[in-house]
Amino acid sequence: MTSALSTTALSASALVAQRAPADSAKRDTTARALPTLQVTATAVATEARRIAQPTALLSGADLRRANSASLGETLQQIPGIRSLSMTTGIGKPVIRGLTNNRVVTLANGQRTETQQWGHDHSPNVESADAERLEVVKGPASVLYGSDALGGVVNVVRRPLPIAQHGERVARGRLATAWNSAAHSPSLTLVGEGASQVGAGSLGWRLSGTGRRALDLRTPGGIVSNTGNITGYTEGALGWQGARVDVTGTGSLRDERIQVADNPITSPNYTGRQQIRTLRGTIDANVRRGGQRVQLQAGIEQNRRAEFGDERTQDVALGLLSRTASGFAHWHHRPIFGATGVFGLAAQHTRFTTFGNETLIPDNSARSLGVYALEQRTVGDFALSAGARHDWRTLSTPGNRVLGLQSTARAFTATTGTLGAVYRPTAPLSVAVNVARGFRSPSASDLFANGFHEGTRAFEIGRADLRVESSVNVDAALRLRTARVTGELTGYVNRIRDYIYLTPVGMPGRALDSLQIEQGNARLVGAELGATVSLTRTLSLQTTADMVHATNTSDDTALPFVPPPRAVLTMRWDERAPGRHASLSSEWNAKQLRTFRDDFAPAAWHVVSASAGLSRLTPRGLVHVDLSVRNLFDTRYRDFMSRYKHFADAAGRAFVLRVSADL
Repeated sequence: MTSALSTTALSASALVAQRAPADSAKRDTTARALPTLQVTATAVATEARRIAQPTALLSGADLRRANSASLGETLQQIPGIRSLSMTTGIGKPVIRGLTNNRVVTLANGQRTETQQWGHDHSPNVESADAERLEVVKGPASVLYGSDALGGVVNVVRRPLPIAQHGERVARGRLATAWNSAAHSPSLTLVGEGASQVGAGSLGWRLSGTGRRALDLRTPGGIVSNTGNITGYTEGALGWQGARVDVTGTGSLRDERIQVADNPITSPNYTGRQQIRTLRGTIDANVRRGGQRVQLQAGIEQNRRAEFGDERTQDVALGLLSRTASGFAHWHHRPIFGATGVFGLAAQHTRFTTFGNETLIPDNSARSLGVYALEQRTVGDFALSAGARHDWRTLSTPGNRVLGLQSTARAFTATTGTLGAVYRPTAPLSVAVNVARGFRSPSASDLFANGFHEGTRAFEIGRADLRVESSVNVDAALRLRTARVTGELTGYVNRIRDYIYLTPVGMPGRALDSLQIEQGNARLVGAELGATVSLTRTLSLQTTADMVHATNTSDDTALPFVPPPRAVLTMRWDERAPGRHASLSSEWNAKQLRTFRDDFAPAAWHVVSASAGLSRLTPRGLVHVDLSVRNLFDTRYRDFMSRYKHFADAAGRAFVLRVSADL
């Protein structure tokens, strides 16, 4: 694994490249340290080192080299984040041992509702042309409401071009990659431009990404039925004026994902999923008198069809969700020295089922939240505080097959956050944050009673579930000097009424059965990320994380909790010619505490290497990166893989990436 961003800080050169014109490298070769801004965790753009809640930012060259077929795989180099994986196209972010509906995914600020409750349901968000990925670790319910119990991932697009002084802007980008582990090519093409119209600028962008993967290759052989095909298109049109800007964005993502099963229990299984996600968003900002009103309205349709084999066109299980969501934020002028936002967010999701099998009933969910989040600097302290109240209803007309009558449930929750960073401008700072989060039970939690083709199990819900609520305490030491940058974080997250699926015996039923249960949980963990500059071009980077998770109701382990991990990377960067190389060693311990009858593979260690170069051409930058994952073709099984019972992880994989400004 190539080393990660160990903290929220970007390199100065990456920031300069993002904020300056393409030809600025000709005029200014001096890297200037610019503050890293992070907006997903706060109400306003804020320097990362002044944010009390732990955050991470993947951007620039780090994002270019990390981008993968799934969001979880792209993010898993960050301390505290892993990928719960199936096939080569499903990778769900696991933040501090929490995943599924406990992690909120945003597409450029728009909340996505792509049925993340299934272990085989990956967030259907494309990051191939993202400007950056922002991550909030720990509860973030004050800004994002239900489900932001474990954290938030925001896939942030580049802003549209702006034309000034009568100019016209037209440019493009190309990015292509090849991964030998699955003979997987990918291609992303982007065209964008802008024209000055009156006193404002009219900008546009069209982009498309195509990706294909064959069956995964491992040292133990090929894992059958693990290929996928993905196509993604997006268009945006926006007006930028002195006081008002409005942007409309539309996207379509089509995926065909093959899902493997144990060849011993299900020989020759060729099941697949076909997923189509349509998304549309309108964003607007109105600025006046030092204040800003931010508005967003969005719609999303996620259609998931699961098939029992590769030949059939009969849908075994079909799940269709249609969501309308929006928010209004008032970014006010300083009040008693505090800056922040007052907000209102609403969402309505209508869910229908189709196909031969019935897992959950048709249902409708509505939610409304009101909140405030404020920040203030007092002497050497950067302080933050916020509060929110949510109302949520979930109703179903019932279902004859499931034996369910018409039912409605109502849930409410009050959440808050309080944080402080001491001496944020000094080399050493201390951050403390206390946050409360919540998650309302979903329809699958409450009403599931059928076979789920993706998980290959019979799932049974529980209609009397209560709202999950958590209190999380973080404490961090952050160091930033000319030679050393690092962060050490410890946390305790206590969750009341934790909802989980547990295996149960069903006499006479041949398939596995999973029953929803509820208890209390405690997650205790630590994360480390540090970079030491040994010379002008040579640096040593290290990351490590661990989490100890317990169901305190019966003193057992929680599911999907990753084992301890450590990564050490030696990196060489020569910025002026634009060359780099690295050698990385990753170690994963054996998970000694497993959930019920889960399988824990042995500890494993892999070595990876990478090299690349960048060149400035008359059209812009060209980047060529080559990396080799699992250099020595080590045979191992990853605890976070849903295939660990019967398949090895990928063997030696060569990844060639080429990107260029057009």
